[in-house]
Amino acid sequence: MQQYYLGIDVSKGYADFVILDKKKQPVEKNFQLDDTFDGHSHLYERICKFSNEHPESIINASVESTGGYENNWFNSLIKFQGSLNLRTARLNPLGVSANSKADLKRNITDKISAQNVAEYMIAHPEKVSYQEKDPSTGFRKQWGFIQMLTKQKTQLLNQLESLLYNANPDLSTYCKDGVPEWVLKLLVLYPTAYKLSKAKLSSVAKIPYITFKRAQELVAHAKKSIASATDKIT
Repeated sequence: MQQYYLGIDVSKGYADFVILDKKKQPVEKNFQLDDTFDGHSHLYERICKFSNEHPESIINASVESTGGYENNWFNSLIKFQGSLNLRTARLNPLGVSANSKADLKRNITDKISAQNVAEYMIAHPEKVSYQEKDPSTGFRKQWGFIQMLTKQKTQLLNQLESLLYNANPDLSTYCKDGVPEWVLKLLVLYPTAYKLSKAKLSSVAKIPYITFKRAQELVAHAKKSIASATDKIT
């Protein structure tokens, strides 16, 4: 598979780009893009076009660590990897600078700096660690999902507590430290005190963790309940 190297020199508000082949020859002339949505979109379009013109190739892209200015471009490139044959790395600027000095380059411009980044990838592949994908993306999604479920659980339990006061307030005494599973199963079968007051003791006692004695207490309290909600909808 043909290897190409996308060197990126990042400045505040914009970046310069160049693509070299393995012989360090430019195959895509230098171009400059603003660090904006349009600029990043245009970069994606240019890489797409290049990939379509070179279908049997992989593009190795790198930015130098520049105190955070490179983050937007780096993150966009990582996202591009989802649909493009692209690898992305973040380079130590000291290594790029040393390689440039070894090649006796003195007049450094943004365009030349972009080329220096690309040439460093070619000259020192063993020192370039490509990030195939964002390793924390899956974790962040999973953590976000867990947080969402936790929030929903809290909301539902608060709502249940409110309904319980109206439908069967005597059960609240069993829910001071959370809602036991047996209470939830009891409510599925007998959602109101009225329903529970009509239940057979043997049926209530079949619910896990409800003894016959507790079943007697539950039904007895239900018959004397002051619950205001007795409808099926509750």
